[in-house]
Amino acid sequence: MLRTVLDHLKTVIESFQSLPDGPCEQYHDNGQLKCQGNYEGGREEGPWKMYHRNGQLEFNGTYRNGRRDGPWQMYHENGRVRVKGASIAGKPHGVFERYHENGKLAQRSVFVHGELDGPFEKFHENGQPKSNGNYRNDYMIGLWNVYYKNGQLKKAGAYVAGEKDGRWEFYHESGELGEIRNFKDGEILSYRQASSG
Repeated sequence: MLRTVLDHLKTVIESFQSLPDGPCEQYHDNGQLKCQGNYEGGREEGPWKMYHRNGQLEFNGTYRNGRRDGPWQMYHENGRVRVKGASIAGKPHGVFERYHENGKLAQRSVFVHGELDGPFEKFHENGQPKSNGNYRNDYMIGLWNVYYKNGQLKKAGAYVAGEKDGRWEFYHESGELGEIRNFKDGEILSYRQASSG
């Protein structure tokens, strides 16, 4: 029994000793720098940078105890910003922005200690709105609108605690009202085609 415990302890110690510690640089198989940072006790610590295979910066941020902490950015292979945000102890916190490869804003959201909480917007690659509404405690709430690429309203209705609730209107891409559905707790109660006259 004692021998088993000692063997286990030896394994744990060896495993701890083999954890990376100190400055770290890794490379892609094409010779380009892949990442650059520092380890403490096997965890990422301090400033880190990661790179795409083409040499463009992919990530720039700071780690504390192996978790993202503070502001950070991610980048597309073409060098344009992909995501901008900040984290506290590994959880997203504050305004987050995502971008399409063409540089246009794709999404803007607000996090509070890892949960979506506040205004939420998505955009098509052409810059037109895709959807907008609000979150509270990670649940969709209140009025939400969804749009076609041409800017026309696609559907609109309300959420209560993340479930569709009440009257929802669905539109054709031409802007004409197509159908009306009524929901309760995410379940359809009634449905009808909109009158064409």
